[in-house]
Amino acid sequence: MHLGQYQRTSTTRRRFARLAALAAAAAVALTGCTAPEPAPAEEPPAPTTLTVGVVGEPTSFNSASAHGNTPANRAVSAFIDEHLGSLDGTLQVVPNDGLGRITRIEGDPLTVSYELFPDRVWSDGTPITLDDLLFGWAVSSHYFDDATYDETGAVVSGTRYFETSETEDPNAQTSRPLLDRASDTLTLTYDEPFADWNRQWLLDRPVHIVAAQAGVSVRDLITAILTTPEGDPAAPVAPNPVLAAAAAAWNTGFDAAADGALDPAKAVASGPWSVGEATPSSITLVRRDDYQGGHYPGLEGLTLRFFPDRAAQVAAVAAGEVDVANIGDPDAADLEALADAGVSVLTGPTAQTLQLRFAADTPDALRQALTLSLDREAIVTDALGEERDDARPLQSFLSSPATGQTYADLIAGNGAPGTGADPGAARAALEDRPAVLRVAHDPTDEIARAVFAQMITMGAEAGIAVRAAAANEVPDATLAWVGEDESLYRSARDRLAEGVTTAEAEQTFEQMTRDTDPVDVLERAKEIDRALFASYAGIPLLERTGAIAVAEGVGGVTYTSEPDGIPPSFWTWSAPTR
Repeated sequence: MHLGQYQRTSTTRRRFARLAALAAAAAVALTGCTAPEPAPAEEPPAPTTLTVGVVGEPTSFNSASAHGNTPANRAVSAFIDEHLGSLDGTLQVVPNDGLGRITRIEGDPLTVSYELFPDRVWSDGTPITLDDLLFGWAVSSHYFDDATYDETGAVVSGTRYFETSETEDPNAQTSRPLLDRASDTLTLTYDEPFADWNRQWLLDRPVHIVAAQAGVSVRDLITAILTTPEGDPAAPVAPNPVLAAAAAAWNTGFDAAADGALDPAKAVASGPWSVGEATPSSITLVRRDDYQGGHYPGLEGLTLRFFPDRAAQVAAVAAGEVDVANIGDPDAADLEALADAGVSVLTGPTAQTLQLRFAADTPDALRQALTLSLDREAIVTDALGEERDDARPLQSFLSSPATGQTYADLIAGNGAPGTGADPGAARAALEDRPAVLRVAHDPTDEIARAVFAQMITMGAEAGIAVRAAAANEVPDATLAWVGEDESLYRSARDRLAEGVTTAEAEQTFEQMTRDTDPVDVLERAKEIDRALFASYAGIPLLERTGAIAVAEGVGGVTYTSEPDGIPPSFWTWSAPTR
């Protein structure tokens, strides 16, 4: 324990101090000299704290709920909530070996074990146990739901217990967990293999806090989870009263009061920080000396300050009021102002990508011709050159440089075309006949507007009249931002659902869904990319830029590809030496 180490060090120092005092007294007695004036006491070192700037207002200590899933609430969660895994700056899973471990026992049927290490406790001193994991499974699995929904997502019959921010994933269905309390292990067996099994972390709100707010005992809640039948939307039944009470407490019990006031008592934490004071404009975090995990921070405290918009956040950073902040997609003026203030800015790609996707009935020749007509190198340079001179055209439908080595591995052999323009080949694809391409885009988005203007110019050289689709027209193509997908499986699923698809890609995705080895998932992603490029399903163009502002002297802060995300590994941060 860190507290124990501190106590032993203090005791040793006191013992040496007493011996030194006795030696000094003996020396005075022997020499008969007057003892010198004692040296002035040293000032204790100043507490090491940093201030983190966040856009938005905190409204809940449960960022997993449908209404609590906001950037501000996720920022708070990043510091106080600990799981069996986390995402690094390139959105890849990093196991949390300080809390426990997740192990794939078998690939088919997919069987995964979750082990908790002993002596891990919540910030109120209550042990973190398998009951907490079991409750987390009940929340995320939607195992007990028997609801039927209309086209708007509203429940028309049956019960949806936990109103999570993510809907139930049909590929992540499991049987009821098995508990081995002797070895602190929970085991899940999936109905079908599932590519993203290592991103299911289970640990959620403390089950003892949920039970207390629901007015039920932990024992009764765990019994309900272990015995209530699986939900069946075809045969809905009356809701289980214990589960319903727990779900109601989980859905809203961690939210701010009607006047916006936040209750720190609702922020019982699994991570190394506990919440001190909390208001809609700032939250103070205090280091937990009883924390036993692997993420013990060097800082003694953090202050999260919340701002209404990016402009106010950037101004506070430039004024020296904020030490660390994710400032999103900065413009050149922001970067210049921060540089003048001595603030370092780490820039890089995010997982939000701008892609052109063709409608299903757009002629193949027109798809090919437009692809050949675009100089994607010039498009990227014009759009991102001032913020990121290392930016390159996007070479995948499913990933971006935001995912680091995963992207580099994916684009090696995925069939991506060249990045320059070939107007002659484009005209040949159209057999030198003029063509019109009606494109839907958002003219209020600065980057999309600039890219669309370039499409007009470049398309004209190939005989293609690119114009904006009218409100009453069906567009031939749509220029839009897509993402923020953090895994190849989820990205493939979403891109295909959005209409960037072929029959071959759909078949490959069915295989990817059943892959549980990352090597196999990567190969399926390459096959999907190859199918989409071969059919000219669309054109991946570029990704948004992200930026992390870091005050002078602050150490250990690294870039994150997650839009609005807190930079990873906060336990390595250090305050300036003053």
